[in-house]
Amino acid sequence: MSDTKHNFLFQPGNWIGEGKVSFSASPDELRFFTRWVINVTEDDKIQCKQTVEIQGVGEHVINSFVISDVQSNSFAIELQNEMLEKVKGEGIIDPKRIAWEFRQHETFEGFEVYQLSDDGEYTFHAEYSSPDQFRTIIDGRIWRKTEVK
Repeated sequence: MSDTKHNFLFQPGNWIGEGKVSFSASPDELRFFTRWVINVTEDDKIQCKQTVEIQGVGEHVINSFVISDVQSNSFAIELQNEMLEKVKGEGIIDPKRIAWEFRQHETFEGFEVYQLSDDGEYTFHAEYSSPDQFRTIIDGRIWRKTEVK
């Protein structure tokens, strides 16, 4: 495993977060809540399950990520959910940031940037676009979920 100093994504654990999502085709902003469950496998792959609950939307979105080939400043990432086949992307790591992008897919491309705060939380910004050029813009924050004893 990499010697990255980031706890998010690269260490097993649970993370929760919240934020807002907006769409280029609408002036509305919707609140969302997210939960990440992160596990490291024996072959040094990182499996992440992200559940997203959007206010006013009955069904949750579940994204599965697999992170592999983690180096000191880069990694490979795959995303899959019920709407997408497996999409491959590339990520970068620096001391204060984790980011990745998905490009050159027929129906999907975009990026996510996670900025480490001094308190260990992350703020993030993501943008995704569809072939018809509609954009989804996501801003929020995540933090490690602490276990209640």
